Amino acid sequence: MKKLMLLAAMTAFPALLGTGCVSTGQYDAMVKHNETLNSEKTALMAENERLEDSVTKLRGENERLRNALASAEAKPAEKVNEDEIYAKLRSMWEKESGGDFDVIRRGGAMGVRIDDRNVLFKSGSWELTDKTKETLTKVAALLEKKMDAMTFVRVDGHTDSDPVLKAKAQGILDNIHLSTMRAMAVRTFLISKGLPADRVYVSGYGEHWPISSNTTSVGKSKNRRVEIFIGTADGLSIGDTPAVSKEGGKGSEQASKTGKGKETVSKK
Repeated sequence: MKKLMLLAAMTAFPALLGTGCVSTGQYDAMVKHNETLNSEKTALMAENERLEDSVTKLRGENERLRNALASAEAKPAEKVNEDEIYAKLRSMWEKESGGDFDVIRRGGAMGVRIDDRNVLFKSGSWELTDKTKETLTKVAALLEKKMDAMTFVRVDGHTDSDPVLKAKAQGILDNIHLSTMRAMAVRTFLISKGLPADRVYVSGYGEHWPISSNTTSVGKSKNRRVEIFIGTADGLSIGDTPAVSKEGGKGSEQASKTGKGKETVSKK
């Protein structure tokens, strides 16, 4: 449009001058307008060249990214050796445990197990003993080092098969209730040591996930336990119920037949 206006103005000059109808002021104005149009044309041409150069560069960058993506997709993903990672973490955690807990792995999560051999809670309650608080302080420090935006902590409470007696006076209904309250007590303590409250959860299993026989006092003390796991949301899937061997009534822990939720235990 501007080119047409310019052409029309230039064409009109001779005609207007020839008729003698254009004053000097009008002529100067038309010349100035013509110069303005030329300046705008020059600026538009320069901008057009700049944009074409930018488009060329963007096309080149787009092609480079396409080639990089194709190369990445063609390259096989590096396999992560989970067993090797677990072995390193287990070794590190065992040094810190001082024999106060077992390092365990279940599915995609790593954790610690504290059983009742050293008395976890006061009898018939969910009040932590001083010894348990000392152990949990160590555990909190280990967990805090591994916490990031993708990890969560789950505290699992477990009991033996004895029915609740003393705890009923405090409103406890059954072992599921008691194990949940004990897990809550551990969660509260871990949070007091700096773990983020929105990333620490609890589960109560009562007597339903034994790892040893409930026919002996030693077996019962192993089943009265708290397990604290750290992992991603997927890694913290509870998996299969631990299998308990009935051979000789020893109640030794076995791997699941399906392999799902398989547990590895490093004894203290």
